[in-house]
Amino acid sequence: MKSEKLHAFGGEIAVRIRGNGFYYAIQRFVNERIQARRRRISAHHTAWEMAQLPDYLKQDIQWPPTADHEEC
Repeated sequence: MKSEKLHAFGGEIAVRIRGNGFYYAIQRFVNERIQARRRRISAHHTAWEMAQLPDYLKQDIQWPPTADHEEC
């Protein structure tokens, strides 16, 4: 499945699908995009809420995390 983006806005304008069951493929593709967007929004909101905590709580929970990519 492939999406094409309009350069001016960066939004998806078309989806090309070949074969049987294209309705379900489109529905699945759109649902995956919606879920990914919701996860990004939720993560951003959570990070914003954590940033609003008082300093003593941030220290207690070690926020913001300072993990090195080699430690993971």
